[in-house]
Amino acid sequence: MNDVQIACESDTDLEIDAALLFYRARANGAVYATQHAVRVVDDRPALLPGVPLTLEALAEFADLAARRTSYRGFVHERVVYLAPNVLVWWVPACTRRVWFQHTGELGNASGDCQHPPLVFVATRGKWSVFSLRENARPDARTALYRAPYFNVWEDGRICIGNVVTPDTIDSDSIKPYEDAFFRSRFTHANADKLIKGRGGAVRLWKQLLAGAPFPLHQLIDAKCTLADVVKTISTED
Repeated sequence: MNDVQIACESDTDLEIDAALLFYRARANGAVYATQHAVRVVDDRPALLPGVPLTLEALAEFADLAARRTSYRGFVHERVVYLAPNVLVWWVPACTRRVWFQHTGELGNASGDCQHPPLVFVATRGKWSVFSLRENARPDARTALYRAPYFNVWEDGRICIGNVVTPDTIDSDSIKPYEDAFFRSRFTHANADKLIKGRGGAVRLWKQLLAGAPFPLHQLIDAKCTLADVVKTISTED
């Protein structure tokens, strides 16, 4: 067993007070919990008989834990879904600079160009992006489209590579996530088809770098809604 390091702001004496035991049913995964008082005899703690953990006690425990683990504060205006270790937000259509480090026609091109409305999804160890057809705040029923960027997989996952992403997942990390994405060097396509039309993504970005408007009608349907993505995240978690 590994040692547990407990950090306190000042010298604090900690004494064991109680213990929670969780039982899981193999058949259906149902969880049962009991709470046990602890008695210390000869400097050795011993569990006393337990009692079922009540909803009130569980709520108190969850609230104490949430004060340390969950985000508390004003929610960013572009957040559309927020849960512990899950953040979903949208970015209106905009003009931003991009950089390429491409072995093909784009080479080391860079410049300001138009971008479609986007939806970013950040979770522990995973980061995804999708496009929108309409420049409006999405809701659960909004259809998502593939984000036509290099370094993005067909299912929306972003290849992080050596990009530094925020350590926390909350409203304050939106700008660092966006900067990490847009300021990265787009190097190669991670999907066979990122956009409709001849020439694919390479032709698209050459035109955008030349000042063309973004062709929203050429976005490829991701065949999912925002609710579908959130449901998938919840299942994986």
